Amino acid sequence: MDEDEQNRYVAQLKDEFDSCDTTGTGYLDKEELTALCHKLSLDAHLPLLLDTLLGPQHYARVNFEEFKEGFVAVLSRSLDFSTSEEESSYLEPAVPEEVKPKYVKGTKRYGRRSRPDKTDLELTADSDSLPFGTDKVEANGVRRAKLRRSTSLESVESLKSDEDTGSNKESTHHYFVAQGQLKLWNQDGTGNCQRSSDNQQEVTDGQVRAVWEELGVGAAGSLNREELSLVCDHIGLKHLEAEELDALFRKLDKDQDGKVSLIEFQSGLFKPHDHASPLSTSTPARPKPLRTISKALEERVVRSTSPSLLSATVGQRLLTRLDDGSGCTSPEKVMALWTEEGIHNSRDILQTQTLDFSLEERLCLAELTLALDNELLVSGNGIHQAALVSYKNEINYLQVLADQACQERDKAKADLEQADRRNLQLVREVDDRHATMESLNESKIKDLEQEFRDKLTALRSESEYESEVLLEQVEKERERLRDELQLLRSQDISLQEDMCTTVNENRRLEEEVSALKEKLTEAESAISKLQNDLDRLLQDKYDGLDANGTGLLNQEEQFTEIFKEYEQQCRELQDRNDELCSELELLKSQGSGKRTRLSRSSLPANDWSNRRALTTESDSDDPEMKKGTSPQVRKKLQVTDKNVLGSLESLAPPVSIETELAMEKMKERYEQEVQDLKIQLETKVNFYERSMDLMRQNMEVERKDISQSFKMEISELEDLKARAEERAEQMRQTTERLEAELRGKTSGGAWGQEQERRIQRERAELEQNYAREISNLVLRLTSEKDQLEAELKLRMDREVLLVRAQLDEVTSENCALKDRLAVLQQDVKSLEEDVNNKRKKLEEMEKGYMKNREDEERLRKENSKCREEVLDLSARNLQLSSENAELSSRLCTDQRAVQTLTDRLAQVCQERDAAAVSSKQLQENLQQQENHGLRLQEQWRKEKELLERELQTAKEALQHLTVVESALTSQTLKNKSLEQDKESLLKETAENDQKLKKLQEALRNSETQIEQLNAQILTMWQEKDVHVQEAAAHIKMLQQSQDKVQELEERISQLRKEKEQVQHTHRLQEETAVSVLQNECKSLRVQNKELQNKVAQLQSRELELQRLTHECLTLRNKQAELETAKQEANQQAMRAESTRSMVQAQHTREIQELKEQMGSGTQEHASHLQTQLAEQQRRTQDFEDLLRSQAKQASVQMGLQQEQYEKLMASMQERMDEVEAKLKNTRVMLQEKVNQLKEQLAKNSKSDVLLKDLYVENSQLMKALQVTEQRQKSAEKKSFLLEEKVIALNKLLRKIAPASLTA
Repeated sequence: MDEDEQNRYVAQLKDEFDSCDTTGTGYLDKEELTALCHKLSLDAHLPLLLDTLLGPQHYARVNFEEFKEGFVAVLSRSLDFSTSEEESSYLEPAVPEEVKPKYVKGTKRYGRRSRPDKTDLELTADSDSLPFGTDKVEANGVRRAKLRRSTSLESVESLKSDEDTGSNKESTHHYFVAQGQLKLWNQDGTGNCQRSSDNQQEVTDGQVRAVWEELGVGAAGSLNREELSLVCDHIGLKHLEAEELDALFRKLDKDQDGKVSLIEFQSGLFKPHDHASPLSTSTPARPKPLRTISKALEERVVRSTSPSLLSATVGQRLLTRLDDGSGCTSPEKVMALWTEEGIHNSRDILQTQTLDFSLEERLCLAELTLALDNELLVSGNGIHQAALVSYKNEINYLQVLADQACQERDKAKADLEQADRRNLQLVREVDDRHATMESLNESKIKDLEQEFRDKLTALRSESEYESEVLLEQVEKERERLRDELQLLRSQDISLQEDMCTTVNENRRLEEEVSALKEKLTEAESAISKLQNDLDRLLQDKYDGLDANGTGLLNQEEQFTEIFKEYEQQCRELQDRNDELCSELELLKSQGSGKRTRLSRSSLPANDWSNRRALTTESDSDDPEMKKGTSPQVRKKLQVTDKNVLGSLESLAPPVSIETELAMEKMKERYEQEVQDLKIQLETKVNFYERSMDLMRQNMEVERKDISQSFKMEISELEDLKARAEERAEQMRQTTERLEAELRGKTSGGAWGQEQERRIQRERAELEQNYAREISNLVLRLTSEKDQLEAELKLRMDREVLLVRAQLDEVTSENCALKDRLAVLQQDVKSLEEDVNNKRKKLEEMEKGYMKNREDEERLRKENSKCREEVLDLSARNLQLSSENAELSSRLCTDQRAVQTLTDRLAQVCQERDAAAVSSKQLQENLQQQENHGLRLQEQWRKEKELLERELQTAKEALQHLTVVESALTSQTLKNKSLEQDKESLLKETAENDQKLKKLQEALRNSETQIEQLNAQILTMWQEKDVHVQEAAAHIKMLQQSQDKVQELEERISQLRKEKEQVQHTHRLQEETAVSVLQNECKSLRVQNKELQNKVAQLQSRELELQRLTHECLTLRNKQAELETAKQEANQQAMRAESTRSMVQAQHTREIQELKEQMGSGTQEHASHLQTQLAEQQRRTQDFEDLLRSQAKQASVQMGLQQEQYEKLMASMQERMDEVEAKLKNTRVMLQEKVNQLKEQLAKNSKSDVLLKDLYVENSQLMKALQVTEQRQKSAEKKSFLLEEKVIALNKLLRKIAPASLTA
């Protein structure tokens, strides 16, 4: 057996031995030996093997060498025993069914000696027909294929020894096969082997990955079902059905994750199986799962049957350059090679009876080698030449191969050792880095969990406190609203009392007006009587005048027509006055209707909807009001509110503590917004109530002004009546005076003409004055009439515009409230969508977090895989080193074979005559060998490139490790950022939940307020007409409103002053805070610079300390060197002392010898000896002086060095003490600075809280100011409108009263 194959089988047996070594000590006990025998299928030899290895000691343990020796002994013994069944001895033919050899020459026999083995199909059929494969006896005797030649007794004995070891090694041989597909992997339709066991020593990760990369599958490190089908088709499992593929996928998927990883694929598809143990036969049994194993055994048998020159030198076959991998070649190639080397009868040589090879079939190189070897042993004819040429070719080829192998071995060994060192260093660094990263991650996770728990407790306490505060505020607000409700009810009662008083006052005024009318009619009748008397008097007076009196009569007629016209106008004005009286009565009737409605308003609350329907049908024709007051709208709002609440309740799945906190925060925010809406609605309600009060006050004032104007008009009418009476009296007196004058004129006729002329002048003047007064009166009355009509029209237009404006305002407010409601509903929907989106984001973030966790696990797995790959590479490197060792051993054997062959060549060259031809052929062979060597060099270069690629893959794996580490760091950073995003989203969800709750409260409050406003609008519509009648009563309230306006103005001015003061103080506080913060920042910057300087000093001190430690180390090294030098000097001194003593002893011996010689020698010899003695004494003295001086110098130098070392050590100790003291001081200072910084941070946080409080107070004050300013503006508007109304009513009353008086 070849040495490398033997080493391989021993290594396989050692692997099986190590696999059963559970303790890892290299020793096996009885149970572990039993398990190993089961693996090797040695159950039949188990008792004998245990007895041989352990003996009587059942608790003994054996190592591998002991097991191997006992294993070989037991198997050889079993082979010896088995020969007795079918053969008498091992010297009989090795094959049980021997055929006749084809050629016999002397004692040599050539040709087939045994029948060919069964094919693989026949063997599998036989094994299938036997139960457990043990029934047929013929299976025990395994036939060796293609043993064509007979052998001598020596070859048979060598066959026995080789087969013993071969059978032992074959029992440990592994082959790898896919489970459930043995037949597909063992053989194809023709029985040829599809997989070679020699190539299936170990299926590594790199090979599997190469197959995956070639197919483009397994990019994520795992296979799905389709990808597994592709891989199975590629590796030869092409005829798998769908059910078998599913079963294989389920079996490989051990962790049930729906994917097959690399480890699962490798452990499940390529797992080791053991061959059946060979049964005892005359020849060792050989298992036949694969064709290549039989081929290897056949080659071993062929090799073992010939102990000649071939098997001892070049191995099992010649012409390996012609081998295509199957052990065979075509006869044409062999003949062409021999023809090139000068053998022209190569065809005849192959077809001779001695060789007997067919030219139509492929030529087995092993058989050719055996035949040529046998021929070399028995003859020396032309066949020897072919054998010689073949050997020479093979020798040259092996020589070049050996040289190249030595070079490549040394280089690969160095590269592998360097790669091993780098790999080990990288593995250590990766392990350390991963350990530090894991510890850091664990500490960070613990810190984050603790911080989160602290924050959670703080948030819970804050939420509880805020909820308590909100409950207290709600209770206070409820009490305040109750008080305001009581106040409003008392105000309502007082207003009802005021209305009763105003009604009574109106009745009294109406009675006074009726009395004034009666007086006016009486005055008019008196005036008519006086006018008739005046006419009659004038007619009587001017009857006796001349014809000019006719002109006066015509003028009087004109005057009478004018008076008639005036009377007609007075009647029209009277009609107008009657119309106004009817309107006043209508207003009174509406006032009584209001009282009935007020009485109806005291009914129970459940009749409100009926009352509203009645009032809207009777008092309001506005469709917008009907729409605004419809109960269906309220019902819809309630339904939407319920739906919103239901949706919000449905959005409450079981969530985590963070989401609960966020929901509580959102609730609080929502309640705050609801509170703000309540405040706004209360301000609006107060505004409307105040506006109603102002309108009532204005109406009261207007009513009082109207009554006052009526009184004034009555007084003016009385004055007019008095003036008319005085005028009538004057006219009567003038008539009496004129009559007396007329009588005097008629009695005195002297100046009658003058009197007549004077009377005519006076009459003309009176007529002119009368006409002027009449014209003035007509103009004044027409202008007053036009003015009154214009004022009435203007007043009616203003009232209509005012009512329309109020109606538009109410409708706009209603629309605004509806829009607000719609906006709130949209906000609720948007908030719901935001909550859903954020919940989805949270779920996505959680999925991303889980995915990141999975990526981390995957990266860790990849890291472990990379480590395994590094270990595999190191194992590969070790394997390559062992292969290099094997190559070196093979090189040595090849060199020995070359040496023997060269000797053999020399002998053959001496025997041959044709040396020149042979040398020429040898030159050609050398050229071919050189070409072959170049090809081998190219092959070795390719192997070198393969090794370099493997090293490159190892480097890439290490780079992949670094990439994985960076990915892990980036993944941890991503996890941190995702956790921060998660916290922010939780906060936002909490805020949104609070907004939702606040908006829900606001919706409820807005609905109630809308209902209240609708009711108020109804009451306002109902009271509008009443307010027109009560305008006089509201005039009194105008003054109060003005007072209130003044008070509000004063309060606003005070608030403005307070605001300015607050702003000023706030500005001062901000400036002080900013200045303080700037100072603190400056101080912190200065401190930071100081700390940086100190850190720089510390770094410089550390550098100095390092330098000092380095100097100390150098001094210590110097001291150690000095000590060694001292020791060497002492040793030298001791050696010198010993040499001196030896010299002295020698000198004494020489002196003694000289003395002895002097006794028998001559005088010259004595003198010569004396001179030598003196010279020797001088030399010894010099040597002693030299030794003393060297010792003194060494002692002095050692003392100096010791003193220097002690001084340096003392100085170093002092400097170390100083540095330690400085370090302590700097640490104390740094701790103080840290404490100061912490205190400063606490102060800054407090100042931030104060600033926030100030900002909140400022915002509240600004809101209050805005509300007061709005109220002031609305009050000013109302007061301005009321003033305009009062002025218009005063003007109207002033214009109506004189017209009625003149009428």
